[in-house]
Amino acid sequence: MEQFYAVFNQVILFFIIMIIGFCVVKFKLLSADYLPVISRFFTRVIVPFILFANIAGGATRADMINYSYLLIVNACIFAVLIMTTRILPKILKLKGNRASIFLFINSFGNVGFVGIPLLLAIYGQRAMIFVVMYTVVDQFLFWTYGVSLSFPVENRPDFSINMLKKMINPAVVAIILSFVIIMFNIRLPEVVERASMSMANTGSALPFIYMGGVVATLKIKETIRHCEFLAGIAIKMIILPICIFVVLRAIGIDPEIIGTTTILFGLPPVAMIPMLVSANGSDGEYATAAVIICTLASLFTLTFVSYITSMIL
Repeated sequence: MEQFYAVFNQVILFFIIMIIGFCVVKFKLLSADYLPVISRFFTRVIVPFILFANIAGGATRADMINYSYLLIVNACIFAVLIMTTRILPKILKLKGNRASIFLFINSFGNVGFVGIPLLLAIYGQRAMIFVVMYTVVDQFLFWTYGVSLSFPVENRPDFSINMLKKMINPAVVAIILSFVIIMFNIRLPEVVERASMSMANTGSALPFIYMGGVVATLKIKETIRHCEFLAGIAIKMIILPICIFVVLRAIGIDPEIIGTTTILFGLPPVAMIPMLVSANGSDGEYATAAVIICTLASLFTLTFVSYITSMIL
């Protein structure tokens, strides 16, 4: 039950910070116009420092080699996830752009805003090597399969090199640099390590202040009318993580890896999906509603999944 209590305590903490973010925006202490700036700052600046500081400072060359098999494990889980989610729009009778967005939001989890802060709080630096093995697969699929779903159905592009170029973002650069430092056993000056960790630590509350602020801007009646999101929440954020836990435990995977993987695949959707969808001319309001509903639901689903898996243990 230790993981359950750890997850429960962190979720309560995140919820309190979200309330603070909600109040800050609702009472106009911070303009809602700054929320997109906070999002970009966190994903493009803070997340790379979190990855770099915790991977370069906590993993070894042996870890990279020993855990490389997780690339295959994560790829297999993603394949099952994508095949499963492609069935749901047909059952729910979703068509066109909304069917594509539904697939997008239920295929990729919010590692930067929710996953990393949660896993660091539960497992510490050790979890970051597992996050990296997940992120390599996640980013490849996100910027190829995922991005194609953000376009209107009638204007969907074929696979192109430009999609792969988008994979070279600050987070991926941080991972590559970390790999180089670890594999060549490079020792960074202490002041650089401390500066990196200081930058990483500034982001512990920022994502949840942002999400609380976004909730304060919502039109609640229009947001909660989309009942189909409940099916995605049940499958992607509850049933799949529990199945992953059971299967990985049955084949004898390390308990820390099982816990980390269960959380990673049970995360709410990526916060930048609405921005991509809007920029590419599809239904941005629908994507925003989906992300908010699923993120709020994750406060309960992450705790519930943790409780169920703790009972199985």
